[in-house]
Amino acid sequence: MIVIEKITISEAQKSTSPNQISLICTEKPDGTTNLAAISWWTYLANRPPMIGIAVSSKSYSGELIDKNRQVVLSIPGEAIAKEAFQCGCVSGKDTNKAEKFAIDLITLEETNIKIPAHSKLAFVCTLDKTVDAGDHIFYICNIQSIFCNNNEKQLYAWEGYAKLAPL
Repeated sequence: MIVIEKITISEAQKSTSPNQISLICTEKPDGTTNLAAISWWTYLANRPPMIGIAVSSKSYSGELIDKNRQVVLSIPGEAIAKEAFQCGCVSGKDTNKAEKFAIDLITLEETNIKIPAHSKLAFVCTLDKTVDAGDHIFYICNIQSIFCNNNEKQLYAWEGYAKLAPL
């Protein structure tokens, strides 16, 4: 007999892991980089290249995306697993997360927004539009350029966010 039971959204998210863990990098008013951990993003189109990023409607990073209309989606490498997780535990409004968690940042062409040095991929994007999505805002972004470091192992969130590790 097949038994299918009703579960919550949180249980479904845990059941579908591993999920990508990513950092959205935005520019703060003082020019420093804010880092926020997310797992809800997706490719949207190839022509023109676009991605979508879901961010909590209460997020400081969302405020910065709205204000600056720019964001870099970084796929962190294994070397900063602990630090990437910590970026989701505090607000960047009053904290310089790169400094607090000792994350080395590097610059990329085409943007003032810095990214973690240990990034597998980085998507430099401009905001196209937003869509309200319940307790989140869905940011539809045009990809300006993509950078890759094949020496980094991409991180995933396992069992919800119980641990971060490569595949």
